[in-house]
Amino acid sequence: MQIRDIFILVNTPNLILVPGLGDRKWLYQLVCPFWRARGFCPHVFAFGWEDTANDYHKKQNRLHDYIRNLEGDVYLIGASAGGVVVLNALAMDSSDRIKAVATIATPYVYRQRLKNETLARAISELASNLPNMQAKLARIASFYSTRDQVVSPTDSRLNNRCIKQPNNSKFANINYQQLPTFGHGLTIAAGLTVFSKRIAVNLTSPPQ
Repeated sequence: MQIRDIFILVNTPNLILVPGLGDRKWLYQLVCPFWRARGFCPHVFAFGWEDTANDYHKKQNRLHDYIRNLEGDVYLIGASAGGVVVLNALAMDSSDRIKAVATIATPYVYRQRLKNETLARAISELASNLPNMQAKLARIASFYSTRDQVVSPTDSRLNNRCIKQPNNSKFANINYQQLPTFGHGLTIAAGLTVFSKRIAVNLTSPPQ
């Protein structure tokens, strides 16, 4: 390997993809070439949603340690339930290693009873973490569809009724973008492939 290749490798930003329920790591590995083409070094992190041997905090700390051990800048994309995980990871990031986060078809709030207790705990943690993210310099973007049978597009957006802010101020540092898609799985697949350029530009663009 030449010095130039080492320089490029070291300076390539890391992108961690976190799948939702099911942890289909192999499926997300198929989309990694799209993200290499966008200038990232992609990683796929399986959260272990069905792993009953470890509780939510152990799983979240495992992701935190994974991020901490990477060299260079880190960007996160979470799909569906994975989006809750990456938002909570941002809240835990005291060293500002994480530069931007994007979620795809992610429930920022959830109005149904959840069967997966890990996800229920993750969303509960997110409700506590969101106000503190106002001070974060990292960019946050929520991508959602026109119609989703699993996560309503309304639940991928926050408003003042969802989260209490001081003096009724608006939770302003989330960029909401609707994709011209419908269906939960299709929106995730399209976001990671067809709309990868759009999401990549959003991740790396300077804050407004």
